[in-house]
Amino acid sequence: MGKIKKILVGIDGSSMSYKAAEVALDLAASLNAHVTAIYVIPPLPADYGRFFDLSALKVDEEELDRKLMHEVRLMAISKGAKLETKIVRGRPSEVIVSLAEEEGYDLIVLGNTGLGGAYKRMMGSVASEVVNSTKKPVLLVR
Repeated sequence: MGKIKKILVGIDGSSMSYKAAEVALDLAASLNAHVTAIYVIPPLPADYGRFFDLSALKVDEEELDRKLMHEVRLMAISKGAKLETKIVRGRPSEVIVSLAEEEGYDLIVLGNTGLGGAYKRMMGSVASEVVNSTKKPVLLVR
């Protein structure tokens, strides 16, 4: 692996994702690298609209960015690290892998256990899907 200049870190609102962000920002500060923190809004199941009013589920991406990324921004400032944030829609593991490949990230950093429970059992672990789908180095934080 060459020099690490671009780090992609996944944020899902869990304490583990913020711990991953802290590790990514520490690493970036020491290497003079750039971090992009990404939150992926997962798609709803295809038949969800049959049961619920989808107009009530509109997501204000700017508000979501303010709430989810606030702590990450504070960490970046305190560490003197360069940070960009992104809120995108899609299947989290697929978006993270494709973004890392397309935009030339050198390292992906993820919390090993984010939001779990029934969702994790139904959808699978984003971290394990990323590890098994990318050729990029992945750092899992516990």
